[in-house]
Amino acid sequence: MNVTLCGRDYPLRFSVNALCCLEEKTGLSLAQLQSRHMSCLRALLWCGLLETKDKTTLEEAGELLDRHLKSGGGMESVASALAAALEDACFFPKRAGTKAAVPSAPDTGN
Repeated sequence: MNVTLCGRDYPLRFSVNALCCLEEKTGLSLAQLQSRHMSCLRALLWCGLLETKDKTTLEEAGELLDRHLKSGGGMESVASALAAALEDACFFPKRAGTKAAVPSAPDTGN
């Protein structure tokens, strides 16, 4: 599963180790992160990129999102890609016609 940011595809890979790093870095479980919209999207993007060649830091994930928004991209596509990647990794059950339990994108005016 990939997420497209600023015209570039970034592979997302969610593993148990990556999600453990997410919990250790944020002090929050995946379920707790769901109520924090921007923090959740940034943290999940970082987590999904941990085990890829990019080795993105949490702050770099935020910078990627900033550049994505400034270039006219929206957060809904990012949230959808993260939800799909989490489903593909079997962290959320796949249900026909429903979205995974990732928060909706915050209103950014785009």
